[in-house]
Amino acid sequence: MNNIISKRHIFKFYLSVIFVFIFFSSVGAVLLHNTNDLIQKGQMELKDYFLPIAALFLFFLAFYSVYTFRKNSPIIIIDPQRKSINFGSESFDLNEIKEISLTGKFPFRFIIKIPMEGASFVFNNGNKKFIFDDMYSNAWQLKKYIDQVIIHKNAFSESEAQKESNIDLRFENEEIFKGNPLISLRGISLWGLIGFFLGLMIFKMKSPTMGFIIFFFGFSTFWFLLNSWMMHYFSLTKDYFIVRNHNFFWMQKIYRINEIREIVFETQPRQPNCLRIITNDFRHKLYPAGTLRDKTWLYLKERLEVKGVVVRNECIYG
Repeated sequence: MNNIISKRHIFKFYLSVIFVFIFFSSVGAVLLHNTNDLIQKGQMELKDYFLPIAALFLFFLAFYSVYTFRKNSPIIIIDPQRKSINFGSESFDLNEIKEISLTGKFPFRFIIKIPMEGASFVFNNGNKKFIFDDMYSNAWQLKKYIDQVIIHKNAFSESEAQKESNIDLRFENEEIFKGNPLISLRGISLWGLIGFFLGLMIFKMKSPTMGFIIFFFGFSTFWFLLNSWMMHYFSLTKDYFIVRNHNFFWMQKIYRINEIREIVFETQPRQPNCLRIITNDFRHKLYPAGTLRDKTWLYLKERLEVKGVVVRNECIYG
């Protein structure tokens, strides 16, 4: 069997690193430019000496961000022949793993520690290593090998879970867990802002400019797509867990319940409460659900656990 090599995620790793580096360095460059202008005009005051210090700190953060992302997300190689796992330049014997947690939140060390879904390994020599799911496009494959070969002592199988998107649910008895897409906070945010600009265009502007019309339709489309992505809801049948969306009514993702390893209720920065589905092969998908009330989340948890699904509740309390 060939080595299993991690692949850094093109969006969540590479684009994140590029964005953070450009952001910090750009702000630092602006501060240095302003400092230079003040010096040339002879207008430097005592408080202005803070500007170059802040600029240098921002440049430090720009390069530190690249360093820490790389350090937290090294190239990981599993060698089935040698029964070893490499995290960057460090190599460990797979048989020397003392503790394994293949799901859970672990500290991603950036400017502050950010809890991120992943896996944790503690080796006999005391070393602790992590695999952060979002940083790799194939973290599931690494975790699946560890689960099958190291934990359960089976041969490694690369077969994928059966996709269930085309199942006919017309004769299934569904229990639905949803909120109101209009009067929920997410719905009010969506339609309220679009309605405000529409009202401004109709009632306040007798003849709106072409620029404003283009802005209105461009912004409304962006705002609709962004908020709609955060408006998923869920349903349960005897054998299936279904994910739908209030506004993308054609969207339907179906999971066979016995192929779900774990469901996580969690929060993400600048997002509503989300539901993460982790399947038995360690693939995962996040579904923001901004219309559900806390009591609906808790009832969903109760119904899932009745069906034998492990639910990790990280954000809903009641």
